[in-house]
Amino acid sequence: MRNILLASVMVMVLCPGLSAYTTEKTLDSNTAYYQGETLNYIIYAPNGFKMVIEEAGSDGYSCAFVPEGESFEDADIMIGVNFYKIRGLDFNDAITQDTLSVREHFGETVTIRPTDSVFAASGSAIPTFYINNQRLFLPNVMISYYNGTTEMIIFELVISENVPRFKAEEIFISVLERFKALPIRQLGAR
Repeated sequence: MRNILLASVMVMVLCPGLSAYTTEKTLDSNTAYYQGETLNYIIYAPNGFKMVIEEAGSDGYSCAFVPEGESFEDADIMIGVNFYKIRGLDFNDAITQDTLSVREHFGETVTIRPTDSVFAASGSAIPTFYINNQRLFLPNVMISYYNGTTEMIIFELVISENVPRFKAEEIFISVLERFKALPIRQLGAR
């Protein structure tokens, strides 16, 4: 025990900045990591949320984030994520096809409109759309698309009637703003 204490004191004396070092974001079991063909993707869970994979997969998502203490099936807020290979498919055509399928699913009274610019932590723009229907409640609130050239990442915000829409939107935007798409590199490569 005395040796461990002595080693700890030596580290603190020799490296004073080390004890004060903290990271703003860390990878943990609630962080989604996906290696694409040319980019690595990192998606952090919002504060107070956990990542679910198996339950989300059974519902067609690659993964999802739900509030801690809630199950995927009963979550009041769910942020679903899908990773798609799109080699050769035009990104804008893919968005058009997807939003057309959303309109087909919810009917002609649904409105889909772009939001103000949203940017990932890595600096890339993420086209984001509001989904709404003035006549009835829609659980699907927002959808976003990231163009990774060979992959497209789709983010979807789904809520229950128990959640104020504006609060859920803030949480969703925070996920997008912390999202990173980083080039795949080799150690020692310049």
